[in-house]
Amino acid sequence: MTVYKSTLTPGNFTLHGQRPHIYITPFYRLLPPDVFGGTTKFEPAPKSVLLEFGSLRTDTFVPTDQKGRPRTFFQDRVFVREFFARTGAKPGDTVLFEQVTPYHFRLALRTVGGKLITA
Repeated sequence: MTVYKSTLTPGNFTLHGQRPHIYITPFYRLLPPDVFGGTTKFEPAPKSVLLEFGSLRTDTFVPTDQKGRPRTFFQDRVFVREFFARTGAKPGDTVLFEQVTPYHFRLALRTVGGKLITA
């Protein structure tokens, strides 16, 4: 299975956790076109992507900007906030996206110290 990596920066924890996100820059261009939606959660994509970390799961999509260009993160920030809380994620840690199918990813976290946190 393919695993993509995204290193967290202070920007991923913006506005005191109100807009947390994980960049999917290394692989968003490889996602199926039907997972790209509108600019808000009220304009979802035709299909969703399942993200999971143990019992924490979400069906989400990749939003676009005002000009229709894909953003480089998944829409569901509540999932990301909870993932950060459960793993204790900090800047410098790396999120691992294990691709199960084009529409399904399992997440894990590798800390700066090398510890692997799985669900």
